[in-house]
Amino acid sequence: MRAEHTLVYDAPAADWLEALPLGNGRLGAMVFGGRPLAGDSAPVGTLEHRFQLNDGSAWSGSPHSEALEPVFSRERADRILATSRRQISAGHFTAAHETLKELQHRHSQSYLPFADLFLTVAHSDVPGSAPETDTHTGNPPKAYRRTLDLTRAVNSTTYQVDGHTVRVDAFASHDPSVMVISVETDAPGGLDLALRLDSQLRILRRSSSPVLAALELKMPSDVAPSHDGGLVQYSDDDALSLQGAVVVAWKHNGTAAVADSAALAGNTDDDGLAATGVRHAVIYVTTETTFMGLGQQPEGTASDAVAAARETLDAAMAAGRGALLARHEDSHGRLYDSSRISLDVPAWTGTNTGHRLRAANAHPDGPLAADPGLAALLFNYGRYLLISSSRTGPPGSRKGTAWRGTPANLQGIWNDKLPAPWSSNFTTNINLEMNYWGAEPTGLAECAEPLFALIEALQETGAATAQEYYGARGWAVHHNSDIWGYSKPVGDGTHSPEWSFWPMAGLWLVRHLWEHLRFSDPAGSGRADASADAVAVAGTAGFAREAAWPAIRGAAELALDLMMEFPDGTLGTSPSTSPENNFAVGSAGPDQPGSPAAAALSSTLDLTLINDVFRMLCSLAEELGMEEDSVVAEARAALPRLPEPMPGRNGRLREWLADPEEWEPEHRHVSHLYLAYPGDTPLSPGLEAAVSASLDGRGDDSTGWSLAWKILLRARLRQPGKVSDLFRLYFRDMTTDRGGHGGGLYPNLFGAHPPFQIDGNFGFVAGLAECLLQSHRTQGSLQEIELLPALPVELSDGAASRLRARPGVEVDLEWRDGLLTAATLTSPLQRRVLVRYGARVQEVHLEPRQATVLNVASFEGSFDGAALPS
Repeated sequence: MRAEHTLVYDAPAADWLEALPLGNGRLGAMVFGGRPLAGDSAPVGTLEHRFQLNDGSAWSGSPHSEALEPVFSRERADRILATSRRQISAGHFTAAHETLKELQHRHSQSYLPFADLFLTVAHSDVPGSAPETDTHTGNPPKAYRRTLDLTRAVNSTTYQVDGHTVRVDAFASHDPSVMVISVETDAPGGLDLALRLDSQLRILRRSSSPVLAALELKMPSDVAPSHDGGLVQYSDDDALSLQGAVVVAWKHNGTAAVADSAALAGNTDDDGLAATGVRHAVIYVTTETTFMGLGQQPEGTASDAVAAARETLDAAMAAGRGALLARHEDSHGRLYDSSRISLDVPAWTGTNTGHRLRAANAHPDGPLAADPGLAALLFNYGRYLLISSSRTGPPGSRKGTAWRGTPANLQGIWNDKLPAPWSSNFTTNINLEMNYWGAEPTGLAECAEPLFALIEALQETGAATAQEYYGARGWAVHHNSDIWGYSKPVGDGTHSPEWSFWPMAGLWLVRHLWEHLRFSDPAGSGRADASADAVAVAGTAGFAREAAWPAIRGAAELALDLMMEFPDGTLGTSPSTSPENNFAVGSAGPDQPGSPAAAALSSTLDLTLINDVFRMLCSLAEELGMEEDSVVAEARAALPRLPEPMPGRNGRLREWLADPEEWEPEHRHVSHLYLAYPGDTPLSPGLEAAVSASLDGRGDDSTGWSLAWKILLRARLRQPGKVSDLFRLYFRDMTTDRGGHGGGLYPNLFGAHPPFQIDGNFGFVAGLAECLLQSHRTQGSLQEIELLPALPVELSDGAASRLRARPGVEVDLEWRDGLLTAATLTSPLQRRVLVRYGARVQEVHLEPRQATVLNVASFEGSFDGAALPS
């Protein structure tokens, strides 16, 4: 296994942030790798392997959660909004801040820990030996090693007891959805194995037989966020929550034994399964819930979930581990191999990735100066995590329908806490979107399908919210959401509008639909010469018409109805926030200075999102022949009346139109810089300088996800030196406490907010890709593809394969000493593009499915493209 594709450790996980993740998009597991069993009665050499399980559909609540009080009448909502607008117009921002709290609903629901599987492994007595003199249970494990092979998505733990090897392997099969654990030993007497299940959720029933054990579970009807007390509530009304099950079955070559002094067969109160004298065992684990789809009412009972889980296990056991592993490696590898980054650096040969990170941090010039291979490892790991936490299901899964999946949440698919930090929900003012920034440019567009499914569900719930709160057309989504499509402003009447009042999430989310089209090139920019290409173009056009058009049109309707006309004839928003920031009152009105407020007129983010959505809508209407649509006409007329972004105080980009003084100059959010990334607003020299000055003002140090966003922004500005500065912070070792807003990496390389948030991992993938390849700029009708626009000095030698550029072009790159040495472009369709490297730009003609190798040496002057056979 190569170092840039492997996590390795020489000791069991001491806690959750040292455990290693497996996942198939629905079933997730954190694998601890076998810790010595506690207790005086446990023989030396006995290890307990913990598999902490999650199910992507296991959330608290139901669609009923959004219907809970308070429910706003049109009159009450209009009165609150009108009052806040009058207060803002008069400069009474503190009063408006308090008024907007009256508009808050409760909270979104929480992602849940599901269950734990404990596998106890001890060496069996050798036949004929006396227990008191038996040496096979007398020595602790040696030669311990646990690894996660990212290329195969297989976790392995190996160790020796008294000279005999024990190997425990695990992987999460996608089709069928089951985790497969194998146990092997060469010990003559075999192993004593015991399996037990447990859960933090309400256990309705335990059951087992000699080969199968199950837990039937009930999920809470409501879980408050930890910052609101974290109250966990269950309801006797089954319509208000999910039920589910975890089921484990096994095959082994040993003898069935007694688990926890209880007879196994038919006993519904025992704790699990046990066997003795086992030299080979295969354990199959799966989960099921009564979840029926995003935004849909649950159906069925926990016993139904057990029955469905047993069907899955029957199919898995009939296929056998060998066939499942081959199918798994093919399924995972197809996605994992869809792009790669490698760095020409000496291979790391250590035995503990956590120690590797700590050692790199000891270098005075930063972690990547010591160990640039960490960047390739983090890129590959981030893509692995997205594949593992965000996938659709195989045909015929989930009660006869295709499983569209649930999006990666704040922790991907992995969570062991009830309640989870920030409910581990879908936080829609940056974090959910960042999870998917790297999907399109690194060949994982398929992994964004669960996000598209959530956007579809939110259009329905968000339409009701738009009407209830604003009397508006379209659909409105606020700061938080969940698998039920929650769309209302959270806060329970007590929290700051800086994050509660923000109805613009839908306008941000539809950017992902737009980017999917841009990376897929629906117009084709040429003619498909083969039937497969024609099908691809037709499929993309279908996505444009059926998925992108209604979502973007609805987002534009909301924007049109939220906007108001100002005395100078411009259009804008009021009240308007910039997530999750405040400004200093007294700097923009008659309020007394010395306190923060969040709502004013026309935040730059509001104006940018509205401009973005209107442009998307008009462009899409032209492609689909919808130019005469009434909403398109309204958007077209409104566009020139939107104020342009402008520099303000200290040369920085204004965060609100009136440019009030910053309350927290180094705030972690940089929402007003959306226009530079993920937006694609053409940056004049003045705007580019304002964006750069804003980043300078915010400072570098921040949370993990904020560091990732700043990496992307600095890459867009072509500032590799600043990218290097941010890398030094991003790769910090989080075994050192850095305070509440100091990000870095935990021993298992999970990104730290802190605490753990996976958006930092996903954001890094997008950030490194953006340093190597950019394609958001256009010149006339041609897309510009820029090579190595922001390559940091630490990564001076390397290669990238199959990165994606708009409009649907695959790019392979090689570089040495910081300079491009080879570049190849491949397009499924005929098209012309502009290629930039440094100051040189050249038009290149791409033939369908033919690799075009660029003459890199001639970048000193002009260059030509030469087509090679595909």
